[in-house]
Amino acid sequence: MTTKEFDNEFDIQFNSIATNDAPNIDLYEKSVFLTKAQLELVKNYFNPKGNKYQTGFEGDSKRRNDLNELLRNDKSTIEVASSEGIDPMSQFFRVQNDVFLIVQEQAKLSSTDSCVNGKYASVVPKTHDEYDRQKDNPFKKPDDGKVWRLDYYSQQGGSKNIELVPAYTVTEYKYRYVKYPEPIVLTDLTTAYIGEGLTIDGVSSEQTCKLSESIHREILDRAVELCAAYYAPEKLQAFISLGQRNE
Repeated sequence: MTTKEFDNEFDIQFNSIATNDAPNIDLYEKSVFLTKAQLELVKNYFNPKGNKYQTGFEGDSKRRNDLNELLRNDKSTIEVASSEGIDPMSQFFRVQNDVFLIVQEQAKLSSTDSCVNGKYASVVPKTHDEYDRQKDNPFKKPDDGKVWRLDYYSQQGGSKNIELVPAYTVTEYKYRYVKYPEPIVLTDLTTAYIGEGLTIDGVSSEQTCKLSESIHREILDRAVELCAAYYAPEKLQAFISLGQRNE
């Protein structure tokens, strides 16, 4: 959908809910609701309990297609010196600043042991509670087949860094991730709102949704619901029951 299509269909749907009581929703407000709806749907794709089909983002081909514009591959060999590590073996590696969710990751190990040196180990995300429970358990600790990643990001030096806890030195961190979705901005905010300095996630220029067309109307439907919840909450449930979103 183009920005104009988002704008027009937003009006049609919202006016059908609020009828004569509908306030005038400007382009900046619509952009905020659309961007919020987009982020909510992306999050729900990774949390099966957040959508009515109870499936994750790779649960079917439609979901994979919906998010394929957000998938990226990257690898980091930039180890960041830090005293913030929670473990004596902690290492910090720089990752892209647009990382939203990491979906697959591996770490290349270095060792004097030829059976380990150059081997890629799986990276396993751990919470701090899991770390506390398992750090002294020899059967659960990191080894030549796995490296722990703690749910912690350091912004030292203006970059996003992840913390790895390996049994051997890590020389490369390779990962596939979902990038943070770009905002939906229905007009150039610098010219439409002169002097107000408005941006959405740092973006002020006009741009439509960068995700697959297959998810655009789901985003639109959810944005209208969010708007109705704010401006016409008494009429929202009837709209949801009538439409029954895909998600």
